[in-house]
Amino acid sequence: MWPNAQAAHRGSISKRRNKVHWKVFEEIFHNAVKLAYELWPKDTTPPYPRGSQKSKYLWQGMSVFGIDGSKYTLPATEKIREEFDPKSGFEYKSKGHYPQCLVSTAYDVFRRFPIARTIVDANGSEREEVKELLPHIPPNNLLLFDRGYPSYELIHHINENYSGHYLFRCLASETFSAVKRFLESKEDESIIEIAPTQKGKAKFPKHERKRLRPIKLRVIRMTAPDGTLSVLLTNLFDKIESPGKSIIELYFRRWEIEVYYRDEKVYLEVEKFHSKNGNGIRQELFAAVIMSVIARIIMVLSSTNGDSQVAEPQFKNAVITIAAEAVVLTPDKPEKAAKIFKEVLEEIRRVKYYRPKTPQPSKPRVTKRAKNKWLRKRAGKMSNP
Repeated sequence: MWPNAQAAHRGSISKRRNKVHWKVFEEIFHNAVKLAYELWPKDTTPPYPRGSQKSKYLWQGMSVFGIDGSKYTLPATEKIREEFDPKSGFEYKSKGHYPQCLVSTAYDVFRRFPIARTIVDANGSEREEVKELLPHIPPNNLLLFDRGYPSYELIHHINENYSGHYLFRCLASETFSAVKRFLESKEDESIIEIAPTQKGKAKFPKHERKRLRPIKLRVIRMTAPDGTLSVLLTNLFDKIESPGKSIIELYFRRWEIEVYYRDEKVYLEVEKFHSKNGNGIRQELFAAVIMSVIARIIMVLSSTNGDSQVAEPQFKNAVITIAAEAVVLTPDKPEKAAKIFKEVLEEIRRVKYYRPKTPQPSKPRVTKRAKNKWLRKRAGKMSNP
């Protein structure tokens, strides 16, 4: 990367990678996150989001973390199939597909960078991965969860193991009986108690089942822009400090983690994996979050108080610029590194992203992948009942 330097051959880098355990990448990631919070500016510049207490990076004095999972498509090698998705081969009639893995991420939705990640096989449970992410999330903050996460067992686990607040979206159908009674009442919000079912109790050790008690939660009715009725469950009980409207607005900030998954798959092109084994796959998935954290740090440090409130450095350009000069982060010549680092900051500041002046209408999720045999067969049945 340095002028007149002899680049290492990609083949030799791949061979060396096989000797490095992916846990090294995970440790670098956690160190990068720690450094990000140390360097992040203590913002006091308006405008502030509602309830942020004079910082656009906080809500009610708390950092807000969205937690969500996403499936990643992997190379179709025997080693990867065996480790992540044994039943993914095309020899399985009507169900054949490329192997996948489940990636779960905790994401700071106001600072917009990932802080923790787990990678498991395609049949992993998003709820179970929350338990693995919790130790890496700073306490006394707020967690955001989408539909699919609410369960008595998970909420009980968070109450026992995390000293902070949480907010769950819960569907109006297939939900807790207490939520159904609330919806029938036509109230906008209330206090309910959710109790474990017999099936839910089976997930706890026998010695703990007798000690289980109903969990008190605040429930808020919410209608999405597309008309879908759902509710929000939270332990934010103070209606004066946290009014229902403010909590609904906060929930929609969870979308930032969806945007981040899109950035990884589209801008960083993570799914174009180079490795053909599980260790390398995990290396690349952690390398992506390391690069994202570094990019966000430099983006915020490259901004000044004079920058426009509607414009910000573009994430894609920041990643490309840093990748092109990555060696500056571990320099042999500090003077030259400082000069190049200044040029990197200027390049990141040069390309701006302008946020829309008006909210963009929501659009349905689409996929550009061809339908597999199973999906085509199901579509035929639906068109010919």
